[in-house]
Amino acid sequence: MSVHNSAKIGYALGGGAARGLSHVGVLKVLEEYKISPDIIAGTSMGAVIGAMYASGLKASDIERVILHIGWKRLALPTNMTLPIGGLTQGKRVISLLKSLLGDQTFSRLKYDFACVATDIITGEQVVFHDGSLVDAVRSSFSIPGVFTPVMINERYLVDGGLVNEIPVSVCREMGAEYIIGVNVLPGPSRIMCNPKKGRNYPACELLRLGKIRDKKMLSMVSNEYSRSLRLRLDDIQNAVKTFLPDDQPQEQRKTLNSSDSVRMDKAKRLQNKAPSLIDVLTQTLNIAEYQVAMENLKDADIVISPELEDIGFWQFAKSAQAIAAGEKAARQVLQKNKLTHILSQSWLS
Repeated sequence: MSVHNSAKIGYALGGGAARGLSHVGVLKVLEEYKISPDIIAGTSMGAVIGAMYASGLKASDIERVILHIGWKRLALPTNMTLPIGGLTQGKRVISLLKSLLGDQTFSRLKYDFACVATDIITGEQVVFHDGSLVDAVRSSFSIPGVFTPVMINERYLVDGGLVNEIPVSVCREMGAEYIIGVNVLPGPSRIMCNPKKGRNYPACELLRLGKIRDKKMLSMVSNEYSRSLRLRLDDIQNAVKTFLPDDQPQEQRKTLNSSDSVRMDKAKRLQNKAPSLIDVLTQTLNIAEYQVAMENLKDADIVISPELEDIGFWQFAKSAQAIAAGEKAARQVLQKNKLTHILSQSWLS
């Protein structure tokens, strides 16, 4: 692969709520390696961090802000209205975004920037390149069921992760020739089979024994991304059944030898409950977005995926841990990737 000195570099920053704070750690290390973007595209929390970075803030500046935000106060459901389209209208989040971004517009940013939202009526991707930066980021971060949809240009918009979790394609369309994609979503099994959860589902034992892989756990989710959002959501509902202990295929059970059976019996004794409602709902969203993310990353030149299974979707109080995970993952990838040195030079010319 050849890289010319004028190559445009793009950062594609994915969504993941609290896990998305790890983008800050990734950006810190990219700065250490003297890599700077020409283009940034973000989804959800990736849009928040991406907008701050595109405005000219250094990663260390963003880190200081992140570590001093009163996340618990921001997360409280307020301004609830009927009929309820979400738990909150997100006025506190809007106030925070305004304090961070001011009255910035896309045209005044240091780097070319775009963020992705989803039209909840049509299921279409909506990409923002201009207009109010705060409104665009707020719509990209509008997690379904938590924040009410944002109405812009007669369209009701929610989290962009439903259609484009890591907007590598948007970076490419904006002219980026070499793209660093950052995925902050752990694989589904890394979340549900995390030993710290205190449960050992039978499927986790099968994974450990090498009897099934993550791909099989995602097999119920279609790879046909051109289909309507409604049909994809139906598939997601079916995919959740994969995580219920009693739904293992008969053929799979027959392949277990006596030793495996003993291990499975032990697992069943340890697992005294099916996944909770919160686990199922959160995992449903994670399965969908993780599958989209893996598809998005196929066109990235460098992929950085911090290990974040110990950080819950809403655990913003673990911001320091998330940032550290981002730093660690970025260093591991950049130290080994052949493009690192070349990309660190291309922006100097």
